[in-house]
Amino acid sequence: MSKRNYDPDYLKYGFISIEHKGEVLPQCVVCMKTLPIASMKPSLLLRHFRTNHADRKNRDLSYFRRLAEQMKRQRLDRTGLFHQKGTEIVKASYEVAFLVAKSITAHTIAESLIMPAAKILVRRVMGEESVSKLDSVSLSNNTVKRRIEEMSVDIADQVTAGVRASKFGFAIQVDESTDVSNCSQLLVYVRFTQDNAEKTELLLSQELCSTTKGKDVFSVLDSFFKLNGLDWRKLIGCTTDGAPSMLGRKSGFQAHVKAVSPNVTGVHCFLHRFALSAKILPPKLLSCLNRIIKIVNFVKASALKSRLFKLICEDLGSDHTCLLYHTEVRWLSRGNTTKHLFQLRNELLVFLREKDHEFQKDLEDEGFVIRLAYLADIFETINRLNLSFQGPNCTIVEFISKLRAFVRKLDLWKNNVDSKQYGMFTSLTTLPSAPNDEVSHKIVDHLSLLNAELRHYFPDVICCAYITDPFSIDPADLPVGTGEQEELIDIQADQTAKTRHKECSPINCWLSMDSSYVTLASRAIPQLLIYPSTWECEQGFSSLMTIKSKK
Repeated sequence: MSKRNYDPDYLKYGFISIEHKGEVLPQCVVCMKTLPIASMKPSLLLRHFRTNHADRKNRDLSYFRRLAEQMKRQRLDRTGLFHQKGTEIVKASYEVAFLVAKSITAHTIAESLIMPAAKILVRRVMGEESVSKLDSVSLSNNTVKRRIEEMSVDIADQVTAGVRASKFGFAIQVDESTDVSNCSQLLVYVRFTQDNAEKTELLLSQELCSTTKGKDVFSVLDSFFKLNGLDWRKLIGCTTDGAPSMLGRKSGFQAHVKAVSPNVTGVHCFLHRFALSAKILPPKLLSCLNRIIKIVNFVKASALKSRLFKLICEDLGSDHTCLLYHTEVRWLSRGNTTKHLFQLRNELLVFLREKDHEFQKDLEDEGFVIRLAYLADIFETINRLNLSFQGPNCTIVEFISKLRAFVRKLDLWKNNVDSKQYGMFTSLTTLPSAPNDEVSHKIVDHLSLLNAELRHYFPDVICCAYITDPFSIDPADLPVGTGEQEELIDIQADQTAKTRHKECSPINCWLSMDSSYVTLASRAIPQLLIYPSTWECEQGFSSLMTIKSKK
């Protein structure tokens, strides 16, 4: 049976075409009845018209054209103007909801700010008659909330589908935090490969309603895995902070993960470990830091003192006008506090002399100022290293490389201090007098302690030596009989591989060569997928804190 097609001449019989389930059907412009495709021939169309609309048999073609135009405005199929207009309105509503979600603000901003602002702009630029068109775009609080939820569900489906299809498995980072409303929020980020590229996405955000033990976190994540068809055996890395509920050997979250996936690599967040190792201080330097904190608290504890100190700083043309609080919770607090205090030490001395306070003796003491300068320098260096560890797409290999370089610098600086050379400490070199033997010994002790702590918190991590630079490794250093030696020789002779290595990140380079060098890529890519820290989770909690205000 041949497929019948609509002819524009059928309009003289009172019929136009309409799309339905992939077929083109005739539709009467008078009664709006749709006939089957078998009726798509003149005799049958004419019979319908004479039988049902005999009173209109003398109408001319222009009459049927007017009816057809009216129907096109009312039709609900994709070719109708009503459908097209409604589609654009819904698209506009979704696009605005998407912008609200990306801006990390409360969804109520669409109704309270965006729509009123849009109407003002349209009224001023295009006139009052155009404002009414915006009323058809729904941006109410409930609508925007529903739109964001629908988009999040669609994104979640795409992410879980990508994780399931990831060729080299996937790695996760898990963290839990309590927000301003005492809600315990669990965040899980995932890193996987898709379309020859590495992707990092939010996998799960869920409230923990009762306790936050390791078994509770695992139960939530296990239920999510089962619901979305994710396989624990494909998990290659799990990164958490150092809380007992996460790292406990018997009942911690990592222990539960090891029970279902024995080959998974458990990682204690490198950033947390680095912050812990950087806390070590010899007694003399620790007492100096405690004294610094007391001086800052003396000025910051009173609003009047803060204002007076600000006026002194402004009169003296200082770069800063206030001191910064020290807090153990913030990783970068020590460096910022000591640096600001060192830079404002002269202004602070003027302020303390006016108050005739005992703290002025500290700032008049040459040894105290030297120790302050050293603390400002070393903490600033630690801060810079800490910040270099943060950010998306950071890998364990990159972290270990930077850490090893820092440990070597500590050894170098220790030798320099023993030789009375302090050029690596910028603040210390600005002082008129160099440290005496006692202070030098304290600096050497601190550098030695810091070196020992870093080695304690970061024992040697076993990783493939050829991951970051396969062209500088001797193939003889790789295991015999695994095929790795031969593949490494092939890579080092491959000019295309050298070009990719220069232009791409390590993981993208290996992903582009995974079909050519299967053995090496299958070992390198999983290690590059493992998270070195819980930085993404910390960023997520910051975003949640912004969205979920106390109001």
